[in-house]
Amino acid sequence: LGLLQVFQEGKLSDYQTYCESKGGESKALSPWGLEAEACQRHMKILSLCTLASEHEEIPYSIIATTLQLAEVTQVETWVIAAANSGLLQAKMDQLAQKVMVERCIVRKFDMDQWKALQSRLVLWKQNVGSVLATLKQSQQAGTPSAVASN
Repeated sequence: LGLLQVFQEGKLSDYQTYCESKGGESKALSPWGLEAEACQRHMKILSLCTLASEHEEIPYSIIATTLQLAEVTQVETWVIAAANSGLLQAKMDQLAQKVMVERCIVRKFDMDQWKALQSRLVLWKQNVGSVLATLKQSQQAGTPSAVASN
């Protein structure tokens, strides 16, 4: 259960802490037939997704620290990996060395996420209502002139 919770909500550091508490990666993963290299790769991608869900713009340095990368130049490889997995849509600004998040999966969906979704839906409903009211007004304003020209 602990390992599942780490994969569901944790970051790379949480994964490492869990493995250390179980006597190392091999002891923590072998009962489940999991490979350490694959688990680390998945945790790095999931950690990047967690960052992306928390920030709209992420400096390369923050990503490198979170993913424990030796060089900042490796950040782009991980952003591409997350994008290729379908978990992240983002643009990279290589000059400013930051990632602009467009869309990202949400790893944890609790009451805060429901409230955020509710407020977005209310705003969307208001915007659609405004568009419909404007369209209706423009149709009403255009009807008399169309009748007069006939």
